[in-house]
Amino acid sequence: MLKKALFFINFLFISLCLISYHSTAEEGDEKGAVEYIELKPSFVVNYGEIKSRLKYLKADISVRVYGKDAVAKVEQHMPLLRDGLVLLFSRQLDKNISNAEGKESLRQEALKIIQDRLKEEEGRPIVDDLLFTSFVVQR
Repeated sequence: MLKKALFFINFLFISLCLISYHSTAEEGDEKGAVEYIELKPSFVVNYGEIKSRLKYLKADISVRVYGKDAVAKVEQHMPLLRDGLVLLFSRQLDKNISNAEGKESLRQEALKIIQDRLKEEEGRPIVDDLLFTSFVVQR
């Protein structure tokens, strides 16, 4: 009797593992392949306080999405996304972008702006991550 119970428990466990693996594989297929989209041209903005000398920020950005459909949707809304990022970058202060923590905070804020705008237009955030591939400041 104990052997039958152990056999049944093992069979049940293996079945659940296979079902879990199959559902995970299907979710990965639905997401599609990872795609990186470069937001070209580079972002070049003046920033800082109006009273001080002009300061410039140049940033190259790529975003990570899953699947060709997501690439098309991001490209469709590119002007809206670029507008949000230009506004964000132009209102920065030196103290906000002078260290690694500030740049990471800016990256997170830029990602949130893109996701919020896409969610407003498409009903979902679409973009999974945002990467600064280049970040140069002239003071």
